[in-house]
Amino acid sequence: MEQVGEFISKLFSAEDWPARWVCGKWSSFHGWIYITSDIAIWLAYFVIPAIIIFFVQKRHNLPFLPVFWLFGAFIILCGSTHLMDAVMFWWPGYRLSALLRVMTALVSMATALMLIRELPKLIEERPEDELKTYQLEKQLKQYEAEISELKELLKNRPK
Repeated sequence: MEQVGEFISKLFSAEDWPARWVCGKWSSFHGWIYITSDIAIWLAYFVIPAIIIFFVQKRHNLPFLPVFWLFGAFIILCGSTHLMDAVMFWWPGYRLSALLRVMTALVSMATALMLIRELPKLIEERPEDELKTYQLEKQLKQYEAEISELKELLKNRPK
């Protein structure tokens, strides 16, 4: 428990490790490949949830809404780990990086478990127009059955 307390109290401390640039034999080329790719991944991982949020707000009565929110959190956290990896070339915030990774792992597992649980329902989900057609066909069959029943009653009534 003592280590947890120290971890939290030093969460934003970078004094225990060197920055990545001075850890190992990074060439400028190799380092900048890592930095630019991590920043590009981070940027994409923040744009994708923004698009998901925009989509969710435009669609009303969207089924499986928690799946969308978990996907958004999962993608944002994945992006955060890439941003942190780029930042660590100058600021070695390994504790903060570890916290982001733990959060990413937890949300990733929650997303995977929710998808496993919801997959049968997602497969069964019908598009809205298909669902309306199905409901109308069902209602039509019910009306046809009622009409047949009424015709039979009229046919067999005493004269």
